[in-house]
Amino acid sequence: MERVTVFDYPTTAHVRRHGPFGYQDYASYRDWLRDEFEFRCVYCLKREVWGERTAAYHLDHFVPQAHDATKTLDYDNLVYVCASCNALKADLLIPDPCRIAYGHCIRVNDDGTIDALNEEGERLVDKLRLDSPDRTRFRRWILDNLRSLVRNTERALLVSWTRYPEDLPDLRRKHEPGNSRPAGREQCCFARRERGELPDTY
Repeated sequence: MERVTVFDYPTTAHVRRHGPFGYQDYASYRDWLRDEFEFRCVYCLKREVWGERTAAYHLDHFVPQAHDATKTLDYDNLVYVCASCNALKADLLIPDPCRIAYGHCIRVNDDGTIDALNEEGERLVDKLRLDSPDRTRFRRWILDNLRSLVRNTERALLVSWTRYPEDLPDLRRKHEPGNSRPAGREQCCFARRERGELPDTY
């Protein structure tokens, strides 16, 4: 049976494709960060399409503002996270997903449990409580449902659980003050979908 991979962490560090700058408030980076981190929490991999998005996803200052206020409006210091992970991380310092491949630090098992593979993984699991009973139950529920859809060849339902959101932002139409990586505009998910390059599922 095909393995369900929705909780497989990346095996390479994240390389940013967008570089907007010059906004006066960091909330203006939301659409860029949604696209940057594939419409899911960078820490626990919870996806937008698994529930209501309003107030459920935040922009996290990776280096907290309390540690370095000069990075408040720095796009490269912002990541897209779910509300739970944002609340747990707070002002803590944890491994940077743009410097360390989380896939070499933590592994989610088929039963929803999670293993730390090294010291960085232990920090991630501990600080973000990725092994809490609630989080483990949630992962197991998602994995069991997706495996059931795979077994029963429910392709349409499987796609609805593993697709990109319908409301992909067209970053080519954004009017940001500046952009250090302008080529990323053409690599946004909206543009890739328009060109037929965006997969049905991921």
